[in-house]
Amino acid sequence: MQIHVARQQQQLGVFTPEEVAAGLASGRFLPVDLAWRDGMAGWTPLGDWPEFRVAGVPASPSAQPAGSAAASLIPWEQGKSLGSFFATIKVAVTDPAVLSTGRYAFGDWLVFCYVAVAFLLPFQLTHVLLVGDQNAAFAELLGRFDAQWARDVAAQMAQTPPTPPALMVFSVFMGLAFAPLLYAGFGVAHWVGQRVCRLGPSVERTVAATLLACGVVILLGAPFQLLAFGLLTQLILSALLIAPFCVVYFRAFGAATGVNPWLQFGVSLLVWFVLFCCCCLGPILLVSGAMASVALR
Repeated sequence: MQIHVARQQQQLGVFTPEEVAAGLASGRFLPVDLAWRDGMAGWTPLGDWPEFRVAGVPASPSAQPAGSAAASLIPWEQGKSLGSFFATIKVAVTDPAVLSTGRYAFGDWLVFCYVAVAFLLPFQLTHVLLVGDQNAAFAELLGRFDAQWARDVAAQMAQTPPTPPALMVFSVFMGLAFAPLLYAGFGVAHWVGQRVCRLGPSVERTVAATLLACGVVILLGAPFQLLAFGLLTQLILSALLIAPFCVVYFRAFGAATGVNPWLQFGVSLLVWFVLFCCCCLGPILLVSGAMASVALR
């Protein structure tokens, strides 16, 4: 299994256990160097790893620099700037293991998500202004389905007057202004799902990790707004991008929370299923039951 090694907040690389043991023996690595491998909750000094103590490297907590175990290797937590923002995006995509070192204060990552939203804004505005109101296109698509409910919805949408451009622009600003707070709410819901599944990350870390992962996906997806000018193109792009974006999201989210990405994916499916049942399926069944009861009377 590969081991990530870092010294003084700088990555040294990824090595096999044999290479790490040899490096400790030769002096290439130090007992106070931090290391992490898949499945660990956080970075730990090499001198505290049992297998390397067996190899002749004593544990030396007293030699560890003060605060090094809590040092974050994430650029955004080392300093807030556009450079650290893009460096964090790169780390999340190419080396998500680094994300396990984070402190994950909620305020830091709320700002991070808002920076991502700010980069999305011009792409979203361009898309809205060039594409315009797509009610007619969506109504035409629904009308092709061989179902009465689809035709009824299509007929209602076709009669709806087009949305004024000023209102569409206002909707974009308002939607993006509240988007990070909505993502934070999803993070709280995910934390509840984690507790149900007996997974241990704190609520603040889970919410902050959600904001981090959402920010990464937002920035990566922003340029594609310029390609989706037709409804069919949007559907095709969504189908093509959902899998790779989910991989990026859950790799980053799993590393940030110290939980296997597949487990976090399963928790997310559970949470969304419950939300769907509570917010969509439940009300539909209640309304249908009430209407059926009135009809029988």
